[in-house]
Amino acid sequence: MKLTTTTLIAIAGLSLCAAPFALAQTSAADNSGVETKIKAMEDSWAAAQLQKDHGASVIDGLIASDYAGVGSKGEIRDKAKQMEHIRADSDTYTASKNDSMVVHSYGTDLATICGTSTESGKDKDGKEFTRSYAWVDTWMQRNGKWQCIASGGTPLNAKP
Repeated sequence: MKLTTTTLIAIAGLSLCAAPFALAQTSAADNSGVETKIKAMEDSWAAAQLQKDHGASVIDGLIASDYAGVGSKGEIRDKAKQMEHIRADSDTYTASKNDSMVVHSYGTDLATICGTSTESGKDKDGKEFTRSYAWVDTWMQRNGKWQCIASGGTPLNAKP
């Protein structure tokens, strides 16, 4: 009887020790799906900038109605102001690409992503430009849909 009790206690103890590892593996698998999804949305955001409407139709679906952002020149924007900024852009883009991205997941419904991106093209006067930015976006999944709820960016360089 003493051997059976000792064996049961040992098995229970090992099970308790193994549980966090099993949960961590499940969590890591969940996080990789979140990371893939967030990066794909960021890449579609960057690629949309090449469209005639500078991605307004795509970005409108990516950012939440209660979005809050800070532009690269320090301006505070809600969703309406962000969309107005995009539609008023008079530059012509020939390239817009994310250079690096790192996702930090806070469960299955919230994540931040930090990255850099580079865009090039011509301004309204026909002058060529290349710009690089560092940025951070916060994404939240609501009712099964991921949306950007907050963002901010800062210029890294500007080459006329």
